[in-house]
Amino acid sequence: MEESYYYGQGEFELAEIAADGSLGPWVWAGDVSELTGTLSQTAIAHRESYSGKKAKVREFFTELGIDWSATLHQLDVNNIAKFTLGKVSATTAGTVTGEAFPTVVNGDVVQLDQLNVSDLVLTDSLTPTPATLVRGTHYDYDIYGDVKIIALPTSPAPTQPLLAAYSHGPTQQAAFLAGERKNYALRYKGINLAENGQRCLVEMYKVSAGLIQTLAMITSGNQLASAPVTFSSLLDSSKPADGPLGQYGRYVVLG
Repeated sequence: MEESYYYGQGEFELAEIAADGSLGPWVWAGDVSELTGTLSQTAIAHRESYSGKKAKVREFFTELGIDWSATLHQLDVNNIAKFTLGKVSATTAGTVTGEAFPTVVNGDVVQLDQLNVSDLVLTDSLTPTPATLVRGTHYDYDIYGDVKIIALPTSPAPTQPLLAAYSHGPTQQAAFLAGERKNYALRYKGINLAENGQRCLVEMYKVSAGLIQTLAMITSGNQLASAPVTFSSLLDSSKPADGPLGQYGRYVVLG
């Protein structure tokens, strides 16, 4: 028998399965440092009661399955949404004028309605000529839309409410646990470095994606952040049980 070994790298992709069973586009999940499949089965055994030895005389298996675990390193909005039941939305760049603050005193922090904030100007409500406050003297702000009141003018005191005018850049967001659970097809395009880059393919026709097990947002040391996720394989009844593709998935070596 010819020796063969495996040391794998490759691309990990997912395609959403629509309600009608059709596949959406394959989407690369980014850098995945681990992909492991674990097969399972439930044994049912019977031991005889006539010999005094209680010997096992029958054994058969049910509940066949295969689960997958992957470690993601691309923690973008789309990956976060896939594995947190997230609902994705986005805002476009724009400008805001006349956003009114609540009544504020020195030391208060007010959060603006938008994120990715720039060019913020605060004025008071005096009419017809509102007074303009000075950044760094009367207030300061950050890109997250937090405005800190440092020291309000005293002579004269500003007429409240203060009014904000600013620009904001585009944003994308994934609202945690706000979307619907989806099924995916899973595909791994492998490169076997132990056999001169021989190519292989793993396809799972239908999997249920679990939630991210750990979402590490503060990192230290010399390791990049990672997110372990799991997938449970489901029976794809659209494929014939006795067909060459099976009903769960396949492993293909490209000669």
